[in-house]
Amino acid sequence: MIEPTNGWKTKLVMFIARHTPKCHDITRLISQSLDQPLPLRTRVALRVHFLICVWCERYRDQLRLLCTAMKSCRGDGEDKMRGGLSPDARTRLKVAMRPKP
Repeated sequence: MIEPTNGWKTKLVMFIARHTPKCHDITRLISQSLDQPLPLRTRVALRVHFLICVWCERYRDQLRLLCTAMKSCRGDGEDKMRGGLSPDARTRLKVAMRPKP
């Protein structure tokens, strides 16, 4: 059996949607919040928007995960990139790039 829609719930969601930034603006604000702290009013608007939009909340969670992963790999990648390719890897690349007869 299909449940009838709740009129009050729909009206509340529409009210929140009208009074918070659109998803396009929210994604920009989420990215900006990773670089610098946002004003209180903007943070509240984000939280209220997350009440009605699971997609923007997931986007925020994914960006946080990526930032955490990048910070944890920061030291490892720099050491590996400085040395360039190992001699063995260079030899394998040269063999693989030779024209086939």
